[in-house]
Amino acid sequence: MPYQQEIKGIKYLQNRSKNIEQSHDQIKSSLSDLRSLLENIDIGEKNFDNTKHHNPPDASDEPVFVPLQTTPLDQIFAEAEAQYPAPLGLEDILSIQDFAEAEKRVDAHVMEFNRRYGLDGWDYAIASSCGLFAAMLDIFFVSAPLKPTADFSRHVDGLFNRGVQEAFNKIIPPDISKKLSKKFPIGAPDTSIITDLIGAPDKVLNPTNHRLRSLAHDPLLGLFFGIFDMINGTCTTVVDGKILSIPSLKGTSEGNLFQLIGRMLGHLLSDVNAPTANGNRGMGLPAPFMGLLRMFEKVPVGDSNFGRQIEWMFANGYDFRQFAATSVPMLIMETLVRVFYTIKQMKIHGASFGETILDTMPARINPRFRIMLAISYGASSAVNAGKIYVTGNILNANYASWMGLTWNGFHALKWSLLQRHLNLWSEVEAKEISELENLVSKIDGLGGRAGQLPISQ
Repeated sequence: MPYQQEIKGIKYLQNRSKNIEQSHDQIKSSLSDLRSLLENIDIGEKNFDNTKHHNPPDASDEPVFVPLQTTPLDQIFAEAEAQYPAPLGLEDILSIQDFAEAEKRVDAHVMEFNRRYGLDGWDYAIASSCGLFAAMLDIFFVSAPLKPTADFSRHVDGLFNRGVQEAFNKIIPPDISKKLSKKFPIGAPDTSIITDLIGAPDKVLNPTNHRLRSLAHDPLLGLFFGIFDMINGTCTTVVDGKILSIPSLKGTSEGNLFQLIGRMLGHLLSDVNAPTANGNRGMGLPAPFMGLLRMFEKVPVGDSNFGRQIEWMFANGYDFRQFAATSVPMLIMETLVRVFYTIKQMKIHGASFGETILDTMPARINPRFRIMLAISYGASSAVNAGKIYVTGNILNANYASWMGLTWNGFHALKWSLLQRHLNLWSEVEAKEISELENLVSKIDGLGGRAGQLPISQ
């Protein structure tokens, strides 16, 4: 059994303390008896003065300060081991009342922990209702994307799709896309034909799918892979479930790091809303991580696989513009969850506005709010799955919703299954240690004061 040395030491000190307490009780009893005897003796005030005069106090009886004697810890452990050779348990040093008090303190810590991190009925109601509201927005205002062969100026279905397309057309119209493409060439990462690659596997990419397959064109990963490929003269893509950097005949790109970053950003902007040479809608940048998802091409999906489904979606118009359209309901949902959560915390729990807002910020998000987001994304994704099933069209998938469910669901599960328990007992331990440190500090103070008491030798 662990901590035997400490348990036996505590048991030894407990017994020694009891012996000292018994000695004090005996001394107190003797003093009380002596006082009673003295109160019954009538020697008179004159006789008392004469006795005092003939028996002056001895100078040797003056109190002196004697330092307290301490017992080394090793000696205590050795004496304890000699007195208690058999193993001891907690029940040997703690009483039933001690166990009850310890359980009461732990229960108080757990209640406080759950108050900060546990969801109440309002939290579940807010999260689920906002998720369902976002799902309704997706059903009524987000449509499947137009095919890349559609005319660039064709009317876009879906209120949110149309709003996003109009915003892209206003910010990056075709003429701006063309100028950016000429001004910011990136060389090797933009390789679109297999003959420009050295030792590449068959059908690794082509002009139609190179923006999906080249990871340099990913909206989030593009900066890393794009700069890496420009420096090394390679094109990084996913082949047979693995990430490969294949040498390109276009060679490396010159420039310092900041120039390469600027060139990569400019090139990504040129591709996001660029029409084809025939004036068609074309295929812009893929949705975030879409090219990386091809790593799961061995996962079966019906008669196909996951990687082929991703590529089919991109080839049929599911690009970054569609991702932006599906993100609108999710942005509205996250805003509503934050607003209602803040109001609830302030009105019901009396929390401050600043504290509640910080609980919802990504950098220091409260696990309680993370679980609420997971519930919201779960509700919207469940309804979206029904939309896909009813329409029979995978292009109706809300990529932003599923991505949010994956991200927040992972962290929510990680908290619920692992971190919650670790944090709880870590906090209980820290608070109990703090109380013990305060107790030790008080004992040290008491020992210091005791050392200043005058003791007659």
